Amino acid sequence: MFEQSMSLLLSGEFICEVRYPDAFRYLASDANQKDANAYLTRIGRTLASTELGGAWFASYAYMGDEERKVIKSEFTKLWQRTRFLVDFFGKAMRASNKEDYYSRGDKIEFHALMAAVDGNPGLRAEFQALGRLTGGSSSDGKLRSLLANFFKELVSDGYLIVANSEREIYQVTGKIEYLIEVVQFLMTTHNISDDTVEEQESAASLF
Repeated sequence: MFEQSMSLLLSGEFICEVRYPDAFRYLASDANQKDANAYLTRIGRTLASTELGGAWFASYAYMGDEERKVIKSEFTKLWQRTRFLVDFFGKAMRASNKEDYYSRGDKIEFHALMAAVDGNPGLRAEFQALGRLTGGSSSDGKLRSLLANFFKELVSDGYLIVANSEREIYQVTGKIEYLIEVVQFLMTTHNISDDTVEEQESAASLF
């Protein structure tokens, strides 16, 4: 499990109990955390976790010029992606009449979400606009295709896993905690709440 955990961490994955339960349990041990850190430190990395402890990831152990360049590049990509991520989860929360923001382990039923969006013209228009914003609009113009594209992207990005393929039930991973931390940082340092969509403004109170 050590080798698998290190491979995941060094490939940029977030190890949580939802997506990688075996590796997450492995890293729950203090002894295994020390082993992981001992290895990562030798290559300039360190073991880090989200503030809520729901996901482990590899971070740089020190900040040199090259590390800053890589971090800046990766953070820029995430910043550009944040609007879609927060928009999607915020709209899904509204469609599902969910009071609390999504957290690791929460489930999203594709059919239930599609039915709720389809029954609300305003939300349907917002999801369609989100598709145009990200370039993920469906080729056939159908809501199902649009939502399927969104879910596929979120699975690929590591924020969702397919919990039940037959019933199309998805589960939120611990990486959502990292997204929330990034949004908090951006709102504090860049005042993004003045420039972004309504979901980011409403989500701010939940963060």
